Amino acid sequence: MSKTASTDHTLDDSHRLVLRDDLQRITGRILTEVRITQTLYGGGIAYCAMALDEQRREVPLPGIQRDVVDRVRRAFNRADWSRAQDYNVTVGVLREHVVRRPACLRGDAP
Repeated sequence: MSKTASTDHTLDDSHRLVLRDDLQRITGRILTEVRITQTLYGGGIAYCAMALDEQRREVPLPGIQRDVVDRVRRAFNRADWSRAQDYNVTVGVLREHVVRRPACLRGDAP
């Protein structure tokens, strides 16, 4: 059975604004979302980040990905980082990324 509920973590306004400003300073862009995914790399664990700007376009993170990941992970140190996490920069909510199967694959649709 697959898990479909997500776990949310929320920052208070002052911490949300600090993290938002840090991410903007690091990337040079106003971000709306950051997704962080754990992966195995070179025999160890690494974290990949994808960031989206206000137009929902991907923001390249060459050379700064580790800084972005570290800032978000430190802000949410109680999150389960073995699972992919989506951080909504605008509202300060970190939500476990859950991929829901379409109804036709769950047997719910004809």
